[in-house]
Amino acid sequence: MLQLLILFLVPLVWSQKHTPYGSKTPYHLVAGNVLDFDFPCKPVSLFSVHRHGTRNIGKNIVKRIDTLVGALQSTYKTKGLPNDNLKWLLDFSHGNKPNKDLIVEGYRQLSGQGERFSQVFPDLLSDTSHVRVGTSFKGRCISSALSFLHGAYGKSFRVSNESEILKTKDIRRDCEGMCHVYEPVVEMKSERDRKSDRPHITFEHQQNHLLRYYKECRNYVTKEGNKAAWQAAPNKYLTGSRMTRLTKKMGERLGIQLSPHDVVTLHILCALEVGVPRLMSNSQFCSLFEENELYVTAFYLDLMRYNGKMIPEAVNSSCVLMQDGLNFLKQDQGANLKFAHTETIFPLLEHMGHLTEPMSAKRSLLEREFYGDITPLGSNFFMVAMECPDSSERIVQTFLNEKPIEFPNCGSPCKLDKILEMFPEEGCDFVGVCEGRGFDLYSCLTVEMAALSIMVVVVIEFIRRCFC
Repeated sequence: MLQLLILFLVPLVWSQKHTPYGSKTPYHLVAGNVLDFDFPCKPVSLFSVHRHGTRNIGKNIVKRIDTLVGALQSTYKTKGLPNDNLKWLLDFSHGNKPNKDLIVEGYRQLSGQGERFSQVFPDLLSDTSHVRVGTSFKGRCISSALSFLHGAYGKSFRVSNESEILKTKDIRRDCEGMCHVYEPVVEMKSERDRKSDRPHITFEHQQNHLLRYYKECRNYVTKEGNKAAWQAAPNKYLTGSRMTRLTKKMGERLGIQLSPHDVVTLHILCALEVGVPRLMSNSQFCSLFEENELYVTAFYLDLMRYNGKMIPEAVNSSCVLMQDGLNFLKQDQGANLKFAHTETIFPLLEHMGHLTEPMSAKRSLLEREFYGDITPLGSNFFMVAMECPDSSERIVQTFLNEKPIEFPNCGSPCKLDKILEMFPEEGCDFVGVCEGRGFDLYSCLTVEMAALSIMVVVVIEFIRRCFC
């Protein structure tokens, strides 16, 4: 009932193609349902990449929320409310924790996907000797993988990489008690375990080289660390005409002087109100925004994400994940399931050609290609290889958030051989992309500054010698 009430309080944005909630968009607002798709041929192999489900928001955002809400409540208690419509703010509180662990909503998102996948791909998941699961080392990704498997298999599964991989206390911490159904896993080598009728699934929980490939890429890490460079455009937008007008309007509505960052925090509060209403007691932050105003702040958040996460080295280094998937689709039967981050999926989509338009401050608020809700919480991208009775060739159907999409420059479905031609294994030069010295603007500026520093030292030494 509370969720229905929240939806009525949200500004009229549902007619738009994308939501304004960016990367905090709950899965159900944008997802399809793979059960609705009629496969033309028999699925024989599945490669999927899932983003972790809804999680706690982390200490930095919690601090921003507490600071802003505290200032509003203090002002209203001292000076009174500017209007009675803001009474709810005096009693507002939230239950968001300063960590990034999976929460109940995230568990449900992933377990729901697991249940649907098990119905659509029973032949691919039933023989667990042909199922492999990989996650990044982050607890929220491990918990998301286990949630998916719980949806697919119920309680009758165990995971193993031939060694201890998870302890009960870790799972319970990550899932806030929701993962108590999973047993601790230790040395799956006993005769009793081998004879057990419960499936043992290959589970690798530190596939960072595949799922956090960008962090393994030195050139990406260097550029992403130069925040002054890639945050310049978002910061300029933040002080531009769109945000200035909205900041002034919102300040007048709340009867307090706000900064553009305060308005962005209000946007985040609205997104949380929609995504996790049970943690947002007495929340009506979405009602503060008028129609389409949320897209003004969403643009800033999306621009930040694009500039910081879609650096060319991230896009190009995603080829290692692409090749892992293609090798599985062409050689194996069964399922290769990955659980990672939005930063894992976005560059992969651009590498494949699903995203082609650069995001810039000049883009329209509503008519643009890049939106944060392309990878909502619990999002997924997967490819299904099929075999048809009248052909020896495998064909591939791609999906984004359980919606069928065309493979760029190939159609739907696409011959696997053509995809392999478009993305040859030898074309994935991770070392060259990530370790090589390029001649991009960043590198040139770095070299120029180094040369300038040397010149200054030489001049100072020359002057010292001449006058000493």
